Amino acid sequence: MKQKEQKTLGILAIIFGALALLGSWIPIVNGLSFLLGFVALILGVIGIGLNLQNQKTLAMIGSSFGLISIIIVLISQLLFTPIFADFIRGYRSSSNYLMEEPTNEDWPNSTIDEYEEEEEIFTWTQEQFDALIEGDPSNQGQGGTNYNDIIREHGIPDSETDSVMGDYEIKRITYLSISSDPKTVVLTFVKQENGQFLLIRKFAVGLDRKEQSDSGVKV
Repeated sequence: MKQKEQKTLGILAIIFGALALLGSWIPIVNGLSFLLGFVALILGVIGIGLNLQNQKTLAMIGSSFGLISIIIVLISQLLFTPIFADFIRGYRSSSNYLMEEPTNEDWPNSTIDEYEEEEEIFTWTQEQFDALIEGDPSNQGQGGTNYNDIIREHGIPDSETDSVMGDYEIKRITYLSISSDPKTVVLTFVKQENGQFLLIRKFAVGLDRKEQSDSGVKV
């Protein structure tokens, strides 16, 4: 009659085999699972050898866990490796595209030079500046000119800073023209409860000069 199984190696094989099975299907982690499965298989085989005349149930279960986990790791490696390779290639291609400078092909209706030239022209005149309405600072700029209206008419400013003054959020924008006839427009806005910004202060230098320069280009 068979004697009781020596359980130590069998139990260890089951523990290592179960851990190997848990991580065998997860990419990267299954590298460790492969080692655990190999250890479980070795312990199980040794346990079977030590229990040739005895019961060997635990050793057989542990070695089976180890063998199954090794097979799963090999299959998952074959399946997931091409997927990760394609993902990495796609990620690198996207990163390179984002870092590339735009070309004329990216702008079908105009060239980059034409676009930049259009955006960089200083468009302010004294009449436009005088038409701006400063809102009431004590009433959160009520009645002042809207920030969005200015951006639509004169484009993106050369500089824009946000700050907090007491309970108010302040936005200050600057338009510059550096040429033989330099000009500057500085506008300060306060944020409303609806998220809009209204003008509370305006300041300009050089707009009242009669001499106009053909190269009034913003910086």
